[in-house]
Amino acid sequence: MHNPLFLVLTAIFSSLVVQPVMGAKGFSVELIHRDSPVSPFYNASLTSSQILRKNALHSMDRLRHFQSLIDQSAIQSAVTPNGGIYLMKLSFGTPPVDYMAVADTGSDLIWIQCAPCLQSQCYPQGAPPFDPQASSTYKKIPCDSDSCQALPRYQCSNDVNDCQYSYSYGDKSFTKGILSTDTLTFDDSNGQKTAFPTSIFGCGHNNQGKFRSPSAGLVGLGGGPLSLVSQISTQIDHRFSYCLVPLSASSSSKLLFGQEAIISRPGAVSTPLVSKTPQTYYYLSLEGVSIGDRTAQA
Repeated sequence: MHNPLFLVLTAIFSSLVVQPVMGAKGFSVELIHRDSPVSPFYNASLTSSQILRKNALHSMDRLRHFQSLIDQSAIQSAVTPNGGIYLMKLSFGTPPVDYMAVADTGSDLIWIQCAPCLQSQCYPQGAPPFDPQASSTYKKIPCDSDSCQALPRYQCSNDVNDCQYSYSYGDKSFTKGILSTDTLTFDDSNGQKTAFPTSIFGCGHNNQGKFRSPSAGLVGLGGGPLSLVSQISTQIDHRFSYCLVPLSASSSSKLLFGQEAIISRPGAVSTPLVSKTPQTYYYLSLEGVSIGDRTAQA
């Protein structure tokens, strides 16, 4: 019998703004593993060993990029998308438009493909790109704002004061567009809707690399000021967690926020997070590694 894997992250996130929230302090959303039978990426022809190999290669890609950060400036985030491991559903704008996006704890920026989006500059995603002009609550963020200056790379035009961002990933994938605000809405696993007005996200007009349909973008869950968990930190008591079930399980994985993120089951243990820079990543102190009853020597 397989037990679900719980990971609880409680930290003081670096928030730029305090977001008003509609709904309770606790909510949860479903996480869909790309290789599960309910995933739009599901390939029934792959064997279990092939799936494990593919995911191992994805992990090695991430490791190589973490190692490359030692000698490089912080203009890149630490995620190598490679199609993403878990997808989550969320809605942008007013009225809300539903999309699927990759959930990632190794980066900060929330972004989605936006119209206008030329075929040569955007990847196919199935549903039409988000149209900011169709949302009554959409606004562009000015270039002199704290939010814009929190980006690792941005530029300003002499003609307009829009915050033009360029966000790169370890495999040379990138998104470019306008930093903006709009209402983000989540469907709670219990059937309720939770909305966060004036959420900061990237409206991507040029998105290229290993991103692929049906993901329309990426939700950064890192510790930096632009991530989802940092933006809504005061509404979720600075706490989120996720519960990952085996691929063979009939239930779905969960991403939990606020009060719902508290894990109080018997046998639950905790370890403190370490504050380091860059803020994007979650750091732990590794005391040792053991295999069976033997401790590995350094």
